[in-house]
Amino acid sequence: MSRRARKYIDQHKVIYHIVCRGNNQKRIFLRPRDYKKLLNIIRQVKKEFPFYFYSYNLLPNHFHLLIERRDASISEIMGRINFLYAIYFNHRYHRSGHVFQDRFYSSVVDKEKYFWAVGRYIDLNAVHAGLVKMPEDYRWSSFSIYCQEVYNDDLVDRDKFLSYIGADNLEQARQEYIKFVHTGINSKEIESIGFIKNEKMI
Repeated sequence: MSRRARKYIDQHKVIYHIVCRGNNQKRIFLRPRDYKKLLNIIRQVKKEFPFYFYSYNLLPNHFHLLIERRDASISEIMGRINFLYAIYFNHRYHRSGHVFQDRFYSSVVDKEKYFWAVGRYIDLNAVHAGLVKMPEDYRWSSFSIYCQEVYNDDLVDRDKFLSYIGADNLEQARQEYIKFVHTGINSKEIESIGFIKNEKMI
């Protein structure tokens, strides 16, 4: 059976909030090496299909990503990431079948108005799920990267993310973003304001 056509145009330089869930709500990360493996796969796919990678939060049975595509489509990017991780996961745990529920969920982000709000929503997922009390305490979130005074890795495009706020310098923007995330810790409100549309990719 052929897949249904997408309801939106996959344009160049569009930012997406991506959510991938384990099949039947099962865990997709069982050990620390699994989280590390997914991040290494993302790093690899960034070289194959260049894109900007801004935020992530990897939880036991699902994960969130904030990606700005360049030339490759978001389906190419996520298809490759999920394919490589599923191969790893099934081989590592001697299993077969689907690892993920469907393909992925995507929301197009309004960069001008809600870009940082979506980043904060992603960074606070582990807090609102009750896994930690402070976002910087969660090992598998990009917020720890934004808390580092010096960041020399190429996994997360931190400087580009920070530049969108229009601050005088990146260090000022970094401090402002940390404060912005912390203001959302005690909020139970689900910040869906950053999404132009939310649809299930099948």
